[in-house]
Amino acid sequence: MADLVDIVIPAIGQTAAEALGLKVHRSVTTGTRVRQISRDEAEIAVECLRDWGVSARVVEDLSRGQPAPERAASASPDSSA
Repeated sequence: MADLVDIVIPAIGQTAAEALGLKVHRSVTTGTRVRQISRDEAEIAVECLRDWGVSARVVEDLSRGQPAPERAASASPDSSA
C-alpha cells in the first residue's frame, strides 16, 4: 500500500491546488488540506504550489489509526491543571 499523507495549504492556495487537479478539503478544525495523497504525488504538488507562491507542506496524519474517541481526547488540551 502506498504511503498516504496530507498536504497543508493556506486557504488562499485552494484555487492553485485545484488547478493542479487536487481535491481540497476545508475544515474549521484542520484548516485547508489535500487528504490522503501518495507521498510522491504530494512532494511534486508541494513543489508546484511553492513555485506559484503558495506555502505548502506535507504532513502525516498520525491519528488515522486511532478510533474517533481517542483522537478527540488526544486533540484536546488537559484542562485539569
